[in-house]
Amino acid sequence: MTNRFFRRIFISIICTFLMIAAMTSPAEAAENKQVVMIVINQVNYNDLLKMDAMEKIIEHGGIGLLNTRTAGSTITPKAYATIGAGTRAEGNWITSQAYPVTPESQSIYHLRTGKKAPENGIVNLEINRLIAYNEAGEYGAVAGQLGTLIQEAGRKTAVYGNMDIGEENRSPHVLIAMDQWGRVDRGIVSHDVLIDDISYPGGIRTNYAKIYEELEKNQDSPGLTVIETGDITRLEEEKDNLSPDMFERYKEDSLQEMNLFLEDVKTLVEKENKLLIIVTPFSNTEDIKEGYKLTPIVLFGEGVEKGLLTSSTTRRTGIIGNVDIAPTILEYLDIEENHMVGNPIGQVPAHDHLDSLLKLNDYTVAISNNRLPVLTTFVIYQIVLLIIALIMILFKGKINSKFYPTIKNLLLSGLVIPVVLLFLPVLGIKSLPYTFIAVIAVTALISWITYYIGKRFNNPILPIVLISLLMTIGLVGDIVMGSPLIRSSLFGYDPIIGARYYGIGNEFMGVLVGAALVLFLGVKELFNVPKGGVLGLFALLIIAIGYPQWGANVGGTLTATAASAFIFLRLYKIKISWKQILIGFIGMAAAVAIMAVIDTFLLENQSHLARAIQSIKEGGIVTVFMIISRKVSMNIRLFKVTIWSKVLVTSLIVFAILFYKPYEELKKVFDKYPYLSIGWSGIVVASITGFMVNDSGVVAAATSLIYLSFSLLYIMLQEPHNN
Repeated sequence: MTNRFFRRIFISIICTFLMIAAMTSPAEAAENKQVVMIVINQVNYNDLLKMDAMEKIIEHGGIGLLNTRTAGSTITPKAYATIGAGTRAEGNWITSQAYPVTPESQSIYHLRTGKKAPENGIVNLEINRLIAYNEAGEYGAVAGQLGTLIQEAGRKTAVYGNMDIGEENRSPHVLIAMDQWGRVDRGIVSHDVLIDDISYPGGIRTNYAKIYEELEKNQDSPGLTVIETGDITRLEEEKDNLSPDMFERYKEDSLQEMNLFLEDVKTLVEKENKLLIIVTPFSNTEDIKEGYKLTPIVLFGEGVEKGLLTSSTTRRTGIIGNVDIAPTILEYLDIEENHMVGNPIGQVPAHDHLDSLLKLNDYTVAISNNRLPVLTTFVIYQIVLLIIALIMILFKGKINSKFYPTIKNLLLSGLVIPVVLLFLPVLGIKSLPYTFIAVIAVTALISWITYYIGKRFNNPILPIVLISLLMTIGLVGDIVMGSPLIRSSLFGYDPIIGARYYGIGNEFMGVLVGAALVLFLGVKELFNVPKGGVLGLFALLIIAIGYPQWGANVGGTLTATAASAFIFLRLYKIKISWKQILIGFIGMAAAVAIMAVIDTFLLENQSHLARAIQSIKEGGIVTVFMIISRKVSMNIRLFKVTIWSKVLVTSLIVFAILFYKPYEELKKVFDKYPYLSIGWSGIVVASITGFMVNDSGVVAAATSLIYLSFSLLYIMLQEPHNN
């Protein structure tokens, strides 16, 4: 009896504990979760690895490279504001000033905002100016959106530290934790977290012991605590006053001071319900000069395993956007995000994650640094070749015929170079001289082979079709496989710039549409394939460019659809009127709508199309006008500065002269190759459409004309020479 009695008591106690755990664990765990963000600005991974504590954190954490792009030109305050907004944001040093709540600051704050300041908290007295900057900015960011959502969920925010220099108030980390009215619930950003030290450049340094003491006192668990270390930035400001050796010595000292603090924070975070984010919002001057603009970000703590960071924003293993940090914090705290374009950060397990990341960084920087000289050379080559070919056509009776084969071979090389730039990443070349050697050698080889094939079969359009086939199959195949070649190509997009991270960019999109039009209609010319077969190929082209998991290019979808509609009308000899144009616009809208439905409702990893639609739903017609305005302003800006505008203008001048002077020769070519001429006309439609609907329409228009200008000039040179 006694044993049975004690057994029942024991079972009752166990059940009671289990019931209490089941009743309290989900809610209390969510309420007790904390995110601690330590900001170490203007450092790289080599700097971080000088700290033993940081090396241990990296060894067991998720690491990545952070794109630091902001609204407009990037500066430090904008980088911080972007993290807090979850959208590329505006800001400056004036709007990053922060003050503890005192009777005086409380009075000023209420006078300016009409809002109540938090007791014992922190306020940004320039919040109205910051709001105005972002409302007028190109992205319409809500500064402080992260802090707003945390506070609306009943949680607190806290900030500690500063990067003050002399009497200058600098607290950009407040832009991360504050709400949309510039309020942080608690913290210290005054001189109380500094130590006067005349032996250190600038005379002040961070009091890490004081900050850690405040962290330990946080009994009611702020949802987000942001700590600005500050010392490295202060040291960077004094760099011109120090010899290189002394600068490195003081930097080493600062990192070792920080190391002890990180060791303590690591121990604190290793307890339950804590996530540590160590982030560098902005690169230092030396790294920026060398092209190393992607900065370190490290996650450590609950739910984080050893590996490389990634996100749906970039779809790139090891690279994330600064707009992804806020959604990650909100997801960890079980708070729904709003008005943000970023996505929560995920992880890809990797045993040698640090080595892989450093190699990725070096290769990304090499490609980025090589892009401008290679593409500039290609553009100059295009322009010179177009002019020479035009002169030889205009004065064909006065120029020795022995020069024509060489020029025709060079014209083919203009079509081949984009093909070579697509497949060049297979070689893994980082050196600029070797890159030029490889491009020239492979281009010359392919050009000579295709020219010889055309000469062997006495068919001038055969080389053009073969090169277009290589380009089209290469690009479509790469898109379907996740764009491994495009994203590493000099002709692709740059993750450091951050205009696009996945799918097909406007450079290759224009090339693909131009090459496909020449290929499909060239095949029709050679083999007289059924018209329905040609239109079927165009349907596949539209899907490859527009499908959110493949090309994910909305402007490209519109461009390809417009060109396809034009080809349909020309193939079936339907007279083009306003009715057909209207139907074409409806078809373009339908193509994008289908992709949008697929992206929004059927795919787990949504593209920027679905995010744009969500933004429009939240912001209404204002967001639509903002997107259109941004695209128009981008085109205007690009037309003034990009090298592709020179190609576009040169191509238009060449076409204008061809239509005016040797019109009979041009008409002869069009009559001889009626289907190919339809393809050329389709490229003109694609170029105009691409220019109008893309935010870098100048690029799309110029690259789509490559396969028109060089193929047309090649055949025009061929015809007079043969005759």
